[in-house]
Amino acid sequence: MPSLLVVIFVVELVVQLVNTLGASTINSLLWRLYISLPTPLAREFADQRKKQKEYLAVRHDLNATSSQDEFAKWAKLRRQHDKLLDELEKKKTGLEASRTRFDRYLTAARLVSTRGVQWLLPMWYGREPMFWLPYGWFPYYVEWFASFPRAPLGSVSIVVWQWACTGMLTLIVEAVTGIMGLVVANKQLRREKRKQPVPAAGAAAGSGEGKKDLRVYHIGPRDSTSSRSTPQHRSRPGGSNKTVKMAIPWGTIKSLLIFFGPLLLPKALSYYRSIRAAPQIHGLKVRPLPPPLVRSLAILLTVSTIFLLRTLPILSPENVFRATQSRLQIPADVLFTRLATLRPQNRLTPQDLALRAKFASLESRLLYLQFGPDVLATCPFCASDDPRSYLYYALPDLAAPHLFNLVVIALATSALLTRGDRGAVAWRTPATLAAVAIAFVDVYLVATYNYNANAKALRLQEIDHFFWTARATRYVALACLDAGLGLALYLGGTQRAFVTPPSTAERVEGVVRALAGTKGKINAAGVVKNTVLRDEELRGRSNAYWAHEVRLMREMMEEREVIEGVNDALQNRIDIGGIERDAEAYAKAKCQPYRDMFPLETVAAVSTCTFVEPL
Repeated sequence: MPSLLVVIFVVELVVQLVNTLGASTINSLLWRLYISLPTPLAREFADQRKKQKEYLAVRHDLNATSSQDEFAKWAKLRRQHDKLLDELEKKKTGLEASRTRFDRYLTAARLVSTRGVQWLLPMWYGREPMFWLPYGWFPYYVEWFASFPRAPLGSVSIVVWQWACTGMLTLIVEAVTGIMGLVVANKQLRREKRKQPVPAAGAAAGSGEGKKDLRVYHIGPRDSTSSRSTPQHRSRPGGSNKTVKMAIPWGTIKSLLIFFGPLLLPKALSYYRSIRAAPQIHGLKVRPLPPPLVRSLAILLTVSTIFLLRTLPILSPENVFRATQSRLQIPADVLFTRLATLRPQNRLTPQDLALRAKFASLESRLLYLQFGPDVLATCPFCASDDPRSYLYYALPDLAAPHLFNLVVIALATSALLTRGDRGAVAWRTPATLAAVAIAFVDVYLVATYNYNANAKALRLQEIDHFFWTARATRYVALACLDAGLGLALYLGGTQRAFVTPPSTAERVEGVVRALAGTKGKINAAGVVKNTVLRDEELRGRSNAYWAHEVRLMREMMEEREVIEGVNDALQNRIDIGGIERDAEAYAKAKCQPYRDMFPLETVAAVSTCTFVEPL
């Protein structure tokens, strides 16, 4: 039986090859191999090819025959042509159905033999170690991750081996694909260089200036509008350049996760466990939420709910393009005629009239998508020639929710509302910094947004409605910040997590306070006992109580059932010798430090001189 390591590697190799070559390409190749075998389906394909040749020959003769000069021959060829065409159509339908069934069965077999095996083997051999790591070479969290999820600690599990094979094969495939792409690009570059025009000698001499041919031919994939002889000129300084989008391949992300995952995941788990175990380590118990923190949580929850409600479409500013289902380049008269049908009594509002005056230019419409309707309609000094003026006018509206949220955070974490709770006050600075960071990011994104990107949008679905997207994202981010702060206050207030341990001085003070309380109780017990022994009436009551207790116990021990039960316990169930030895060892262990500190004569003298008898 082959090794499980080799089986997993082969399965992952097959999966990578299928993904690289493509399932349709593999199906076509296997279909050609199948119809080349001596099978009934192969004979049907041979008959189809034979009839297709006959059909092409008849069609050639039919096209070469005149229907007026040789009508009889033409009619005969026409009947043969129609008959062969009908037979070919029937055979084509049957063969296409066979091809569809073949693809269906092949796809099912491929999924079972690749994806099915990928899922089945880790489930079946989850506890089997692929190989063992050298003992003591790796830290605990690396061994834990390598054995994830069910393999013995110190070994590499089948799941981790599968991940490693996938990552390695992905990198190899990407490297091979990149090398092949470079080779093809170099060949194409050399081919293009051969096709470059060489200036004639007379033309070069007659120019006088020795001008060079600055034409650069396009190398690489072409679109439908490009031509081989069309030169690609550099972009002008004042022209518009296309934005280059950088993307990280999914294979790179998986490789980074495979490399950094074993290092970061155990750290995250240990950090989470340390947070959860912090209250137990410091001797703190879960407690009900204090009333001051209840008020803070109520404020944060209310504000978070308000922010989330502000993202609803009914509470958002109207988007005239979405409301009228119109494209960006629609004429202003048509746009606002459609908008008037949505208004009460078919009358435009003053804001609509202001927008109608601004929508005469495409630049204003693009700024409308960036800053929204209120800024575009109400700004008295803004002009489309100066887009920054709209930003300056929109800054107060942008900063308003952030400033309000800062006030809410300051109120929820203030010492006045939380009654000086250290855990709540400690979250004030991080929450404030997070709120300020969100505000700066929001203003930065609005200020640096490329509003000209919407100029090429020809349909409504292609328009980037930045103002409405940014507005919803802004309120969701603020709501998440307040909800996270509320969760932190709840966990810290109930001492479930984020517990601030008491300082050394506080712990010492608590221990001293507890010892003082215990000492006070012992002194009180000594005073009570001294009083009982010195008072005649109380001493008589104490003696009477103990005399009654001794008599009662003696009478009880004289009963036959009690005697039998005690004897049975002493003989069969209780080891009296062991109990005596344990008691003697305990007494010696407790008394030995005092015997070393004080001689026996000193202890006897102190006991004789004190008024309170030793307890």
